Amino acid sequence: MIVFTGGSSVGERDLILDLLEKRGKVLFHGIMIKPGKPTILGAVGGVVVLGMPGYPTSCLSNGHLILEPFLRKMTRLPARRRETVEARVDQRIASMIGRHQFRPVKVEDGHAQLAFKESGAITNTSEADGYIEIPADVDLIEKDEWVTATLF
Repeated sequence: MIVFTGGSSVGERDLILDLLEKRGKVLFHGIMIKPGKPTILGAVGGVVVLGMPGYPTSCLSNGHLILEPFLRKMTRLPARRRETVEARVDQRIASMIGRHQFRPVKVEDGHAQLAFKESGAITNTSEADGYIEIPADVDLIEKDEWVTATLF
């Protein structure tokens, strides 16, 4: 397996899609999650190629949601069960209908506070204890609403 971080989108410097189209096979490009939409999976000469977004938050999310389970399956290890905690959100959170979202949070004293600053900020992940999932059909989580935080 080859894993790339960065280069999976469709910009001028994103070359993984072109590489897979010319040298191998594209199995999928783009998934309906945020962060991490420009994920790509393909194969070249029997070798699996995973292209993950370069932004730190997107890459970490994909590492937890896609890469780790894939590697565990390849190596015949059991699926990892992550610890979860129930917490109330400290602020109102608007979401996009149509994309499943994973938002990094810091959890303290039963409260979940968003740890997101901007897509390219490494502090999104360094200050987070885990993430909350927002389903694709939810557009708003109200302040003080209970959520499940999955810990890193």
